[in-house]
Amino acid sequence: MVTKTENIGKLSVWTDRDPKGKLTKTVFFDYRPVVSFDPAKINERRLAAVQLVELGYCNQKMAGRICGFHRNTVFKLLHTKRLLGIEALLQDDRGPKAPWKYVGEIRKTIKGLLRKHPDWTDQQIADEAANGLQTSISRSAVARIRTEKEERKFDKPKKLDLEELAEIADSMDLKQHDERQLAFNFDDDPEFKAQAEEFARENAPEPKTDTDKAFLERLKNGQRNVFAGMLFHHLFLNQVDFSTAFDFLPYGKNGYGHSEVIEAILFGLNIGLSSIEAHKLVNSRDLGLLLGRTSSPDEGSIRRRLNQIAEDRPAENLIDYFADLFLTLGFIDPEVFFIDGHFLPYYGLKVLAKGYYTVRRLAMKGNEIYVVSDLKGRPLLFITEGCEVDFRPVIERAAGKLISLGIPRPLLVFDRGGYGVYFFSQLTGRADFVTWAKYVKKAELEDLDYTSCLEFKQRKYLVAEKRKLIREAASTAQKEGRGEPVSLEVRMVVFKELPHGTPVAIYTSDQKKPAGDIAYYMLSRWGESENFFKEMMALYNFNYHPGYDIRELEEQPLIDNPEVKTIKKTIKGINQKIGQLVFEKQAVENKRTLRKDIRLDRKRVKLQQAIDELAAEVANFKAKLKEVPEKISIIDLLQGNPMNRTELEKKKLYDLIQMIAFHSREHLVQIFRSCYKDTRDVKQVLTRITKLPGYVKLAGKTLIVLLDWIENKKHRQAAIEFCHLVNSIGPKLQGRMEFNLFFRVSSVPQGGK
Repeated sequence: MVTKTENIGKLSVWTDRDPKGKLTKTVFFDYRPVVSFDPAKINERRLAAVQLVELGYCNQKMAGRICGFHRNTVFKLLHTKRLLGIEALLQDDRGPKAPWKYVGEIRKTIKGLLRKHPDWTDQQIADEAANGLQTSISRSAVARIRTEKEERKFDKPKKLDLEELAEIADSMDLKQHDERQLAFNFDDDPEFKAQAEEFARENAPEPKTDTDKAFLERLKNGQRNVFAGMLFHHLFLNQVDFSTAFDFLPYGKNGYGHSEVIEAILFGLNIGLSSIEAHKLVNSRDLGLLLGRTSSPDEGSIRRRLNQIAEDRPAENLIDYFADLFLTLGFIDPEVFFIDGHFLPYYGLKVLAKGYYTVRRLAMKGNEIYVVSDLKGRPLLFITEGCEVDFRPVIERAAGKLISLGIPRPLLVFDRGGYGVYFFSQLTGRADFVTWAKYVKKAELEDLDYTSCLEFKQRKYLVAEKRKLIREAASTAQKEGRGEPVSLEVRMVVFKELPHGTPVAIYTSDQKKPAGDIAYYMLSRWGESENFFKEMMALYNFNYHPGYDIRELEEQPLIDNPEVKTIKKTIKGINQKIGQLVFEKQAVENKRTLRKDIRLDRKRVKLQQAIDELAAEVANFKAKLKEVPEKISIIDLLQGNPMNRTELEKKKLYDLIQMIAFHSREHLVQIFRSCYKDTRDVKQVLTRITKLPGYVKLAGKTLIVLLDWIENKKHRQAAIEFCHLVNSIGPKLQGRMEFNLFFRVSSVPQGGK
C-alpha cells in the first residue's frame, strides 16, 4: 500500500509497504522519482541524503528531515564525502575520541587530582574521584584526560621524514638480509653451491636491446622479489605453450605483446589483484620478472590492449583452443560433463550508483555465464549469454561444442532449469543427459527394488531404477507451436540416503552406465560443480567486468526508462488507497442512512477530501507520465556516473584468463599432492608456497629462485620436495629471453645465522 508521508515544496515522499512488510521510501521531485531507500538501513539513508543535496533537490535541513537525520549530521556526511569519498560514508567507525562524557565539575575534579598526585595511577585517580563525587569514574576516562593535551601536541611525520626513515629501513634490511641471502648461503649448503657453479658455466642469454642488457645485469647481481613463488606457475604455461595461443592476433612491433598483457592479468589474479585497476598497487619491476621483462604493463596499457584484442572478437576461438588443449593434455576427464550457470551482475565504480541497485537492475540486467566442467569440477569451456536467453539452447550449444572437440556422445548433467520433454527428445539425438525428475508422484517412489548401494562423501545411499514414459503437457506443446505433445521413455534412477532418507528421482537417457554411476553424477553436481563457482568467487573477483567505455555505452540501443515503472507502480498503489477510502466512505454512508449523526457527516467529508487529494495526485502523476519518455539512453540513466560496464567480448576474455589461472593452480595442486599427504589443506599450503617472496639470481642461463624460509617444519619439508619435483621437470621462464628455472627453499631462517 502506497502512502504519502510528506509534501515539501515540489518534493513529495511516498512510502510503500510490500506484502512481506518491507518499507521503501521514494522521493519524487515534480512527480518524477529522485531517490528510493529502505528507512531501516542507515547506509541507504545516508546515500539518499547526500544525493538529494548534491543534486540540488533540497537543502541539508530538508534532506535530514526526509532521511531521518539532524541537519548537522547531513553536513558531516557531505563533508566526509568531499574529503574521503563515498566509501567513508558507509564505515561506522565512530567511537569515544575524547572524554566527552565527563564535563564540568567531574573534569575539574579529575584534573585537580592529576595535578595534586601526578605519580598516582589512572585507577587510583578514578577511585578517589568516584569517592568524592559519588559517581562511577572509569580508568580509561582518566587516561584520556591525562593525555588529551599530549594528543593535541602530536605532529604527524612529514613526507620528508618518512622518506628518510624508509631509506634507513632499506639500508638496514639490505645489510642484515640481502647480502647474506644473495650469496645463497653457500657455506651452509655445499650441494647448492656446486649446483650454482654448474649453472654459471653455461652461456648467458644474449641481450637484444639496452633494456634487456640492464635487465640481465640486474639479475646477475641478484635481487629480492616479493612474487618469487609465482614463478612456479610457469610450469603450467610451459605445458600449454601459452604464448603461441595468441600468435594469430595482429599487433604492432612496439610495446608488450598480447600474450604478455594476458599473462600480466593471469599473474595478477594469482597474486590476488581483484581488478585491472589494482595493477597500479604492485611494484611493476617485481611483477615484470614473472613476464621475463624489466617491468609489467600498467593498468592503462592493459586496458588499452584488452580493447584492441576485443575488437577482433577472438574469445570464442580462444575458448575452443584452450578447451581442445585441456582435453588433449589430459587436464579434463571426459567421462561426464556438468553445465551450470552463474549470474554476473554489473557493478558501478561509484558506491553511490551502487547503492540504488533497484533502478540499475531494471536498466542493466547483467549476464549469465554457463560453465562446462568435468567430474572433479575443472572447467573445460564456458558460454556467456544475456539473462533473457533460456538455459536449454545453451545446453544444446554446449553439446555441439563437446562433439566438435572429439567427444562423440557427451553425457551432460544439469539441474531442473533445463527440464523439457521436447528438449530431451531433441537432445537425445546428439547427447545423453542426467537431470532431476519433475512431476513424479509419491506413489511412484514407493515399493522400489533397491539393487545397489553407493557411498558418496562418507554417506551411504540405496539406488534403484525403472523405465518411465514422460509426456509433454498439451498446453506446453500448443504454446510452442506444436500440434501434438511429445513423449519419451527414460530411465528413472531413484536414490535415498541410509538409514531414513527420502527417495529422490533422476531422469537419464543414458542406457549403458549403471544406476549407481548416474546417482553419483547427480550427487557430484551438488558438490564439485557448484563448489567451482564458490571457489572462483573466493580466489578471484569473478563478477568483475574488466572495463567500461562511455563510447561503447553510447552505441547501445535505448533501454526502458526505470522512472516509468516507478511512476506506474506509485499510481497503482495510490489507486489501491483510493479504493480503500471509497469502501470506508460507503460504510459511513450506510450507517448514516440508519441514523443521523454529525460525527458521521464529518467523517464522510474528511474521507471525501482524502479521496479528492489522492485523485489529484494520480492526475499529476499521469500528466508527468506523458512527459517522461518510455525509452532512454543508458548515458542519460547513469547521469555521468561511470559504470564498470564492458562489452561481452571483454568479459569473455577476462573470464577465460580466470579459467586458465584456475587450471594453473589445479595443475600445481596435483603435483603437490605427492609431496604433502594431508588432503585437508593441500591447496592452502600450496597457495602459501606460491606466494612466498624470495631472492632471484641469474647464473648462466638459469634463474635461481631462493624462496624464503618456512617456519612450519612439515610445510617446509613439503616445499623442499615440491621444488625437487618441479626442477626435475625442467621449467622455463617464458619471455623474450627464456631462462631455465631452478627452485630452492632457503636453509636459513629470516634474521637467523
